[in-house]
Amino acid sequence: MKVYHMSQTLKNGDELQADYKGNTKKCEYFVNALEQGEETLYSMIVSQNMEEEQWRDYVKWCVEGIFEFVRRKKFPNIPCRLKCNYFFDELENFKTLYEAGWAQESEEERAKLRLYEVELEDECAAKLDMLAFDEAYDLMYATKNIQAVMSCAERYFSGLGTSEPIWEIISDKRARAVKDITDYLQIT
Repeated sequence: MKVYHMSQTLKNGDELQADYKGNTKKCEYFVNALEQGEETLYSMIVSQNMEEEQWRDYVKWCVEGIFEFVRRKKFPNIPCRLKCNYFFDELENFKTLYEAGWAQESEEERAKLRLYEVELEDECAAKLDMLAFDEAYDLMYATKNIQAVMSCAERYFSGLGTSEPIWEIISDKRARAVKDITDYLQIT
């Protein structure tokens, strides 16, 4: 299956490595808390007194933990988000992602970013709406509402889209970069 992937480290011919930064362990703390009950996780969250940047990072891993908890309980046939690589099957989605996350970066940082056509050996990869995760993050950040985040996770793993979905493909199967198509982003 032909898909597309952005990376700062990948090169033509490379095989993609899922969880190459070892981030899976960052969400286990939150999964373990949820296994003890929502009250345990809620107590952990409200007891935090952090600087803005630390809080943003904490919320990200908390939401990943809640998503992983929901996945394990209700969607065990879908692979763990953190043990997957992320792809798009439509190039237009990369322009949206690039504009949202990279266009404001310095020229030096933008030059590190590459877009690749990838051969993915997974004909049944999960296609999920990445905006459901973004919505969950915003809810946790603003309201600390665990149930609302769990609802977003259920919608995400069910494959239901938001009003204007951006479909990402997640897969833990073999994938290899076959063509650098960075020019598509018009990075200069």
